[in-house]
Amino acid sequence: MVGGNDVILYLLVAWASIVTTLLIRTRQKHIKDIDELTRDQKLQAARTDATAKQQLERSDATAKQQLERTDATAKQQLERTDATAKQQLERTDATAKQQLERTDAKEVSEKLKGVAKDEFSAMITHELNTPLVPILGYCKMLKTSMLGRIDQEQLDAIEVIEKNAKKLETLIADIMDVRKLDLNQLKFKIADLSLDEFFSNLDSDYKKVLENNRCQFTTNPYAKNLVIKTDKSRLRQVFDNLIGNAIKFVPENKGKIEIGCMEENNNLVFYVKDNGIGIPQEKQKELFQKFYQIDTSERRSIGGTGLGLAISKGIVEKLGGTISVESDGKTGTTFYMKFPF
Repeated sequence: MVGGNDVILYLLVAWASIVTTLLIRTRQKHIKDIDELTRDQKLQAARTDATAKQQLERSDATAKQQLERTDATAKQQLERTDATAKQQLERTDATAKQQLERTDAKEVSEKLKGVAKDEFSAMITHELNTPLVPILGYCKMLKTSMLGRIDQEQLDAIEVIEKNAKKLETLIADIMDVRKLDLNQLKFKIADLSLDEFFSNLDSDYKKVLENNRCQFTTNPYAKNLVIKTDKSRLRQVFDNLIGNAIKFVPENKGKIEIGCMEENNNLVFYVKDNGIGIPQEKQKELFQKFYQIDTSERRSIGGTGLGLAISKGIVEKLGGTISVESDGKTGTTFYMKFPF
């Protein structure tokens, strides 16, 4: 007989076998479910990848098309810009070429004019100076009775001839000086110059003559015993030109001319001052140009060639200085010559 314990043991073993079998089957089903779920996930992931790949391919295609359109548009704009720039450059080159041609033609024309002027001045000064030598020579001989005695009326006529011949001689000398200044051939002799002696000579040469014409002449030197280095004859030439101009423009019988020098900012400044009619402001800029006349009308009463101031400017600049004019156009004129002290 089977004991009660055996039956219980048998039942426990059977129950354990059933439970084990159920657990095994449950695990297998769970594994199967997991495998099926993994397959579904893989399929879903594959479908998602395919969709993403298609979208990416479509995006790449769209971007490529946009890029191609952008490149085409940029290329067209660049071509249009290049064409516009090329046209502008061609127009600029053409304009520059025309300007250069005009400039070259103008320079050639100016050079030819300059050569013509130089040749003319050289020819005219020679041709005019040649007959003056015997004219002045015969005037001197006639005045000294070397060719026989003459009466006062004849002497007066000879003096008129001599005076005008000397004017012509001065004109020729001015033309020659202008030409030499243009060619940088005017000679200078730099030496010590006593300003006391210089102004004393000017005073003795002009004062009595001008006072006889009721024109007051005053000298105002800067300091006693002052010696400078310059060209005495050229500086005197400038003063003669400026004083000569002043004499022409001061009022008759009450003219005043003052010459002198002063120190200003480490510069020695010479001046010639008059109480004449003055020079209008608009005329002063061109005053030192060759052949310039303030009054160019045929009725002008004051003579002159317009060379004196141009020569004076050239001489002053060659001596290392500057020349300027000051006038309100109504009450006189002052010319200044400034030199480094």
